[in-house]
Order: sequence, then C-alpha cells, then structure tokens
Amino acid sequence: MDREILLGITGMQWEMMDDGEQKTEDAEAVEMLTSADYFFKNGKHYFVYDETSGSGRKIGKSKIKITGDRIVEIMKAGEMRGGLFFEKDKRTLTCYETPYGQLHFGVWTTGIDVDVKEDEILAEIRYRMEMEDKPMADCCVKIHACSKGEKSAQMVRELMEHQKQDLIKAE
Repeated sequence: MDREILLGITGMQWEMMDDGEQKTEDAEAVEMLTSADYFFKNGKHYFVYDETSGSGRKIGKSKIKITGDRIVEIMKAGEMRGGLFFEKDKRTLTCYETPYGQLHFGVWTTGIDVDVKEDEILAEIRYRMEMEDKPMADCCVKIHACSKGEKSAQMVRELMEHQKQDLIKAE
C-alpha cells in the first residue's frame, strides 16, 4: 500500500438499557473519510491522520495501530487525548482527557476481524463500553484504508455507505 492513503471509518453505538438490552432507536452511525499516512513497521500497520471538528477545524492528531488480527489501538492527541486498546476477548481500562475533565471507562472487545490485501486493509472491531462495571453501549467500528487512486474515494464512500447500512440492520 502507498504511504498516502484514504482512510474511511464508520462507527455505530447502541446504548444499553438497565435490563441489558440494546436501545436500538437511538443508534446512529458516525462516519469519517480523510487522507492519512500509512506505515508498516515491525509487523504492525499504522495510520496517522488529522482529527477535525464538524466545522473542519483541526483538533488533534490520531493514530491507529493494527497488530495481526487480535490487537487494534486508537490513540488521540489534541483537545481530547487518550487511547482505546482493543484485544480480542479481553477487557481493558482507558482514560480520555477532555476539556471538561477525565472520562474513565472499560472496553470489552468481543471481536476483531482484519483483512489485509495489497492496496487495501479492512478491519472491524466489536466491543462493549462499560462505566463503573456496568454495560453502557455495544459498539462496532469498521476501518477501510486504501491507496489513493482515481476510483479509491468513490470506492471508500460506497463501502462506508454499505458498512453503515449493515450496522443499522444489525440493530
């Protein structure tokens, strides 16, 4: 894969009700398409990109690191700092620094799928967020990285739309 890539990220979160069931009516897909730098070093895939606000203002730098098919890390620097560490079938604790204070929560990774091709990497992470040892939300993040090219932006947009529809149907 080239160093300069397109990175598409689609995420869905289903809030948990007190009885442990998903609150599907409030589920909403979040998506992002951006340019990123790609590196492969010591058997790990790295994606580095600028994080922007809804208005397009740069708010920090983010990095995704994929190690094999069992570990994915998402690290953010800037207004909101912190990281998410996903390891298949493991629970981890994390802290985010926000302008309003610290946010502590647990992440139980229920699944990670990674498909690496010559000019494309697809990853899906399924996890449950917990606060004070109580389930708060079931989540799914899909990552699509591909070399830039004439058709790559349209391909990524179409894949992201397909992923979003798959996530909505999963509710």
